[in-house]
Parts: sequence; C-alpha cells; structure tokens
Amino acid sequence: MLLGFANPSVRRSRDSQMPQLPVQAVPDAGDASPPRFSRNTAPQALPLQFDGAARDYFGVWLVNVLLTLCTLGIWSAWAKVRTKRWFYGHTRLAGAGFDYHATGGQILKGRLLAIVLIVGISVISALWPLAEKVVTLLFLAGMPWAINAGLRFNACMTSWSNVRFDFQGRYGRALLVFVLIPLVAVFTLGLLAPLATQRLARYAAASYRFGAAAFTCAPRLRTLYAVLLRSAALLLAVCLLGLLVTQLVGTAMIPEFSFPEMLRGLFGPLPNRHRPLSPGLRMFLAVLPVMLATLYAALLVAAMYYSACAHNEIINRCALAGGHRLRSDMAPLRYIWITLSGLAASLFSVGLAYPWARVRRYRYVAQCIIVLAAPGLDEFVSQQPARAPGAFGAELSQLEGFAVVSSL
Repeated sequence: MLLGFANPSVRRSRDSQMPQLPVQAVPDAGDASPPRFSRNTAPQALPLQFDGAARDYFGVWLVNVLLTLCTLGIWSAWAKVRTKRWFYGHTRLAGAGFDYHATGGQILKGRLLAIVLIVGISVISALWPLAEKVVTLLFLAGMPWAINAGLRFNACMTSWSNVRFDFQGRYGRALLVFVLIPLVAVFTLGLLAPLATQRLARYAAASYRFGAAAFTCAPRLRTLYAVLLRSAALLLAVCLLGLLVTQLVGTAMIPEFSFPEMLRGLFGPLPNRHRPLSPGLRMFLAVLPVMLATLYAALLVAAMYYSACAHNEIINRCALAGGHRLRSDMAPLRYIWITLSGLAASLFSVGLAYPWARVRRYRYVAQCIIVLAAPGLDEFVSQQPARAPGAFGAELSQLEGFAVVSSL
C-alpha cells in the first residue's frame, strides 16, 4: 500500500473518534483538536508528516539486532512489529497517527508455517526428483494466494484513527498481475514493464479498502512508457560514463590498454596450454570487475529512476471514494541520491549508519505525499474485519522473495 496511507501501520490513536480535518491549514503534529471541515469547503491539501529522529530509531534497531542474534532469529518477528510501529507511529495525517495491530506472536507463527512448507517442498524435490517440476508449478500457482493473503494481513493490521484498512484481492487477477504479465515483461526485455506496472497499480488500488470505501487508480500507459524511455537514456548515460572510468582504470593498469585491442582479444581464439593469453584478453580480465560494477550501477540507477517516476504517476492517479485524492511530487534524481548515499554510508560504517539512511529515505518519500481531502473524510465509520487474517501468506511471500510493492 501507499506509504502512510495505503500501507500505513502506526501508533494507536488515543482518541476513539475520527480526527477533525482542517479547513485552512494543516494542523501541527502536536495539535490535539484540529478544526472541522465545512461541507462547502474545497479539498484541503494534507501532507503526511514524519517526526521520527534517526537517533531514536537507532536504539530500536540496535535492540532488535542484539535480541535477534541472542535468540537465534526468533526475536525477528517482534523486531518487525516494533520497527513498523515506530515508523508508522511517527507518521501523521491531519494531526492523527496510524496504528499497527499485529503482534510478534502472529508474525512468528506465520513465519514458522511458511518455513515448514518450504522445507517440505525441498525435501519432496530431493527425494522424488521427478516430482520437482510438478511441486514447483503447484507452488507458483499458490503464490498469488500467498501474496493476496500477505497484503490483506498487513492492511487489516493497519488503521488510521481507528478506521481499519482491508485488501479484497482475487486470485485470478493476482495470478495475472503478479506472475503472468511480469514473466512476459521479462521475456520482452522490459518492453512490457509499463503495462505490468499499470495493471499492478490498478489491481492493488481496486483491492484496497479504507473502512468501507474503495480506492481507484488509473495510471496512464503513455506516461509510464515515457518514463521507461527516460530510464533507458539514463542507463545509457551511466554506461558511457562507466566506459570512461574503464578506460582510465585500464590505462592505469596496462599503459597500452585500448578497447579495440581488448575486443580483438575477447573474440579471438581461446587460450590453451600451447597458446597463452592474448594481450587483449589480459586487458579484458583486468577491467572486468570495473565493467561489471558499472553495468550493475547503471541498472540500479535506471531501475530507481523508473520506480520513482512510476511512484509519482501511480499516486497522482490514485483516489479514494468520496472525492479524496493523492499527490506525490518526489524528485527522482534526489531520491536516487538519498538512496545511494545512504547505501554507501551503511557499507562504509559496517551497518551502523543504516538507521540514519533508512529514516532519511522514509522521511523524504513520506513528506512528498499529500492527501487532497474532500469534505467528509472525518465521517468514515470503522468497519473491522469479522476475523483477523493470519500472517502465513505474508511471511511466505517474504521468505520466497516476492517483493510486493508496498507503495501502491
């Protein structure tokens, strides 16, 4: 779900009533009694506010890491809950915070069930190799259900001012948007990525509920394809820059380094015990790490640029029943800088800067989102699920590496 609104899980509201939304100004985070909407007022711009500090999260993160290590990973379930409650508890909309209702016990139970299932599948595949393909197909067929279950669990465990979210996805559409279309997009070398993004956004938004109200989303395909073209241009630019770096590194290692000579050696006869490595092949092996790092960096930057631009398009085309809309003005290049600089700081500090990097990135993404609230947002009536869903699907999806975009 959307950060803070579509996947908002945060600290429990002290007031059992819906917050009264402001008429002219967004209330301060400490304002306990914001003014009420008038029926004749136009939609009000209500930005998400995040007041968490990295030094405070550092303590939460450090305790989670130490307890997870001491308990051989068991505490990680409670660590996940504490982390979500901290982040969403410091995220506020119209003066009211969000709440996350899951417990560590629920997460641990779902995680253990998921691990048992995965181990069972591995054992069956090892004992009966002929059944491996059948088991794999059955497992893939069950993943759309697991993804839907995970999204519903996270949604139902989330509330804003005592109004819970929900997710009412369908298996057939989940199979289409999470498995079939992405696979086709991969085989087309990404040419259908915008279509996959559009269908995923439509499905996710249409399945989410806030109380009894439904979301809608209609991202434009032409805009997403324009984003893909810009991402490809950025990929090419980073690759060209990488070639320049490769030339400099190659020349520093081998004074006679040149790309034409390297290519001749690369496509020449293979070396054997009678034929030593050619000069061109030695050049290629010398700069291979630089070339691989450049390619990875180019793909990473292009993917982050596409993700940021698609994020803006999806949120700007998202609405909630009653005339409430969303807006995002995230700058893609700034987002890339924040992400990459945070990653570098975490690596060079051996992980100690990770809390700072995570809070910094979360704050930027959250504060770029604005809710354009129409009159009546304060009149939603909470309709809780009759029975809270289990965490099994959520943990299974995560253990299998299905990165369900939580910003939809």
